[in-house]
Amino acid sequence: MISKAFFATAILGFAILGQLCCYAFPGRNKEKEKEEKLVEKIAREKNPGKKARFQIRLARMKLLEASEAYDQNDFEKGRALLQEYREQVNASWNSLQGSRRGVRKHGEAYIKLEISLREDGRLLEDLRHKVPYPESNSVEEIEKEISQVHSQVLGALFPHGRTPHKSKKPRQFSNVLAAKPVS
Repeated sequence: MISKAFFATAILGFAILGQLCCYAFPGRNKEKEKEEKLVEKIAREKNPGKKARFQIRLARMKLLEASEAYDQNDFEKGRALLQEYREQVNASWNSLQGSRRGVRKHGEAYIKLEISLREDGRLLEDLRHKVPYPESNSVEEIEKEISQVHSQVLGALFPHGRTPHKSKKPRQFSNVLAAKPVS
């Protein structure tokens, strides 16, 4: 009697594990397929703005994979994925810099890169706090490099440190405020 109950429980357990494996592996395959399609799009794309956007997307995927690897204490894989992330960010920035018309033509791509780098900076900071001390140095190095690229993107978007203004005239107060005497 005990052996039949044990046998039935074991079969039920294997059936549940089998279903979980069937659901888990296709998800990983789909992520790899998305990544491969994105790499193909990057290779085919001639427009620097679109190419940069695809590279930004691929960089974010690499950063999220690196975070997952660090969560599983796979530090070597995490470091390698962070390097791939850095390479994709640099490739995106180089694609935009290589365009002839720059910000005028591909302004939306510059803005998307800036936003992405700002968000990624927060993710990298969180990641640096999650990983053990010796590993946090490699994350901090990537964080500094990404911060430099972010500064360069901001410099390209806002040359001379100025933000664009709609009018150059200073604001004037209404006549009501100016007419009241100060006591």
